Amino acid sequence: MKNRINFSMLALFAIFLCSLMIQTQVSFSQQEDPNNPRTWKYFKILARAEDDSIFIFAQDDMGIDPKLESYTLVVNITDANEQNQFIVLGDESDPSASRYGWSQLSKRVQDGLINWSNTNKENLNQKKLDYASVFLDVIRQIKIKEFVAPPKRERAIRNTTAYINPYFTVFGWEALGIPVKRSIGFTFGIGSKYSGPFESDEIDAGFQMLGVNISYVTRLRELNTHDLGSDSVENKPWKQYNAIFMPPRGIKLTYVIPLGNFLEVGVYSEIKETGVVPGGGPPLYVFTNKKDGTLMPNNLVTGSNLIAEFRYPFRMFGSTRTQVYAAYYMNEMNIGLFTRESRLVGSVFDFRVNATLKKIRNFQLLFEIMVSNIAEGFALNSFAIGPSIRLTKLDTGQFGLVSAFVNFRFKLGDFFDEREKK
Repeated sequence: MKNRINFSMLALFAIFLCSLMIQTQVSFSQQEDPNNPRTWKYFKILARAEDDSIFIFAQDDMGIDPKLESYTLVVNITDANEQNQFIVLGDESDPSASRYGWSQLSKRVQDGLINWSNTNKENLNQKKLDYASVFLDVIRQIKIKEFVAPPKRERAIRNTTAYINPYFTVFGWEALGIPVKRSIGFTFGIGSKYSGPFESDEIDAGFQMLGVNISYVTRLRELNTHDLGSDSVENKPWKQYNAIFMPPRGIKLTYVIPLGNFLEVGVYSEIKETGVVPGGGPPLYVFTNKKDGTLMPNNLVTGSNLIAEFRYPFRMFGSTRTQVYAAYYMNEMNIGLFTRESRLVGSVFDFRVNATLKKIRNFQLLFEIMVSNIAEGFALNSFAIGPSIRLTKLDTGQFGLVSAFVNFRFKLGDFFDEREKK
């Protein structure tokens, strides 16, 4: 009899535990579904004003002036008590980050943030991991519709505003473009759009108006290790061949065909000086192929050269600027892709890949990735840093690494336009 009672008690206790677990699981699933961003109660958004006007209205509610073009927003509404629900502008772990009450936001902004479901929204609640999470966690959060999308800003497709570019990169990429008025601005660049660290000694400063750019081009020899001897570069993270050497002075004139911002043509012309040898001149030191004794190639620019580029702008992972292009520059053909401020699972990064086809120099591949959102607050996307490598034929005759360095990008402004607010 006693055993029967004990068995009944154990059975009742087991049923109670099972029902409690089921009820808890059902209750949790009603509150939050890890696969449904609209149910999340504790999340982070890498917000950008151009994504939606809700990120402008949110700044109105928080009293932020001047407006931020991009920022991080943390929302925590897990507590049932509304007085304990809050939002943080910036890093939640940063004691200097601005904190606001959830109730300070208007109902329109609250609903907009809760219902936001793009990949720049990250669940901060502890999630269940499995053995495949190491490989698949990022992939699971990628949405095909955000991998490639059309451009959002009209300046990406208008030839008169092509010069607007708030990004200054130490080596290569697009030239910095600072607007004065809608169709007038100044440009400045180190290297070319297609060159990496210590590959080109080009420096140009220009003026742009209505799609026409005229630039003065000079050189800084140290940018492609021009003054380093053959012995001194043996242990350096770069080589002195497969580089571009510019003349001391030149003029570059380009024009964006006024049917959009997809075709640019132009010419570069060397300014010859009396008593000065024309062209970039040979490197001070010569490198030979150890296998067959031939000289390792460099592009020694001289005279006049045609310039042409066909590009197609779009967005990749919510980027502010992405292009694929095919370009003829300084007697070389380049094809490639670059993206600025792409967002993927809590990360913001710049990326580019450029292939220089064999003609004057050997075939070369350039790969570069720079991580942003390192700082917080107003400096959130102000700079990015990351590795840059070039692969080409080495002096041993093998295909390998010719340079490995770091590149830096600084964002000098947002050029924010509140007309995007709707």
